[in-house]
Amino acid sequence: MVKKLKELKARANGHSLEMVAEVGVMQTELADFATKHKRKMQYISYAFMGLVLCAMLVFMSPVVVYATGADAGAIGNVFNRANTALQEVLRQIRIISSVVAALFLTITFLMMMFSKNQRTVDESRSWMWRILIAWGLINGVGFLLHFVQGLIGTDMALPTIAG
Repeated sequence: MVKKLKELKARANGHSLEMVAEVGVMQTELADFATKHKRKMQYISYAFMGLVLCAMLVFMSPVVVYATGADAGAIGNVFNRANTALQEVLRQIRIISSVVAALFLTITFLMMMFSKNQRTVDESRSWMWRILIAWGLINGVGFLLHFVQGLIGTDMALPTIAG
């Protein structure tokens, strides 16, 4: 009986040593994977952080849409309220795009300033230009609509950027 217990104890010790060795191998494999794919994991984390921030901005800044009352009666009142709602939406888009652009420009600027790798600096500079161009295009649509409404006249109700 004692001999059998000693055998079982020796076998259990052997299994536990094997398990410790397997954990060590898994840790080194995970560390190797992390060092090999470090840049990809950084980009994925930046993208995820951007998505979370965009979702927070969208859900934390409610857009007020006015409903027409029962006594409104006139069709023009509906269009005026729709025009007001669209102006508010464009204003919210302008604010959100400016905040997100400023956030990502700050991140790219910090990457440029603190990076020792020239490739990272070049990529940061190209991302800066992409962010600025995208911000300009997003806000340019609102300014274009405001300009077109000025050309057509005040009879036609188009969404404008001027709130």
